Amino acid sequence: MNQGLVHNNRQNRCNRSEMASKINQILAKWLPGDVHTLKWFKENGVSQRVAFGYSESRSIQKIGVGAFSLPDAELSWLGAIRAMQQELQLPIHVGARTALELHGAAHYIEPDTNPMITVIGSRKFNVPSWVRMNDWHAKLCFKQSCLINGEQSLTAFSANRLEIKISTREQAILELLDDLDLTHGFETAENYLLPLMTLRPTLVQDLLTRCNSIRVKRVFLYLADKMNLPFFSKLSLDAIELGSGKRVVVKGGKFDTKYKITVPREDTEDRFDF
Repeated sequence: MNQGLVHNNRQNRCNRSEMASKINQILAKWLPGDVHTLKWFKENGVSQRVAFGYSESRSIQKIGVGAFSLPDAELSWLGAIRAMQQELQLPIHVGARTALELHGAAHYIEPDTNPMITVIGSRKFNVPSWVRMNDWHAKLCFKQSCLINGEQSLTAFSANRLEIKISTREQAILELLDDLDLTHGFETAENYLLPLMTLRPTLVQDLLTRCNSIRVKRVFLYLADKMNLPFFSKLSLDAIELGSGKRVVVKGGKFDTKYKITVPREDTEDRFDF
C-alpha cells in the first residue's frame, strides 16, 4: 500500500478521534437549556469550521447565526441572557419587575408559562438575530435606559446552574417605577415596595444621587416616606437632586406639597394641599 495513503488514513483517524474527544469535552460542559456562541467554542479550542462540523453531524444544533444549543433541547431564556452577557459581552442585565421577582420580593407572581422578562441595556446594543428567532418560553422585552448614571448596581442570580446578572433590589425598584404607568395610582408600586423593608440605605442613597429621573426619585421618596420604610430615615434628602416645579404623576390626584407631585386622592397624609 502506498505509504502516503497509509499516512493520510492514519492522520484522518487521528483527526476524527481528536474531534470525537473534543466534542465529548464540549458536551460535558454544556448545561441543559444553555446557548453557546462561536466565541465560546474558540475559547475552548474549537474553530468555527469544526463547530459547524459538529452541527452538521447533529452533535450540537445551530439555532441561528453563530449560536448553538444541544440537539432538540428546550431553550431557556436564562441561557440566552447568559450567552449575551458572558460570551458576547453585551451591556445588558435583567431588571425592574423581573429582577424583583427573581429576588423573591414581588407582592404577587402570576402563574404565567410565558413570563415577560425585562432586559435593560445601560448603553446602545444590538440584540442578536438568534435571540429574536427562537422560542425561549418567555417574552424577552429589551430596552435601553440611562436611568442610572455610571456603574449599574448588579448582582448574580443562578438557576439550574445558569448564572446571569440582574439588578439589585435597590436598583430594580427604581427601574420598576420608571416602567410603570402611575397615572391611575400607586397600588402596584406599593405592592412591590412592601417586601423591601431591608433595602440598604447607603446603596439607595447612591442610586438616588445618580438617578436621572426626577419623577422616579420623587415617587420613590414619597412612597418610602408614606409607608415608613426603615431605610428612609437614614437617607440624606438634601444630597438628592429633586428638581424644581410641580410634576403631574397621578391624573386628577391631590398635590403633595413635600414632594411636589400629584398622588392618589385616597392618600390622606397631613401634608396634602387641598
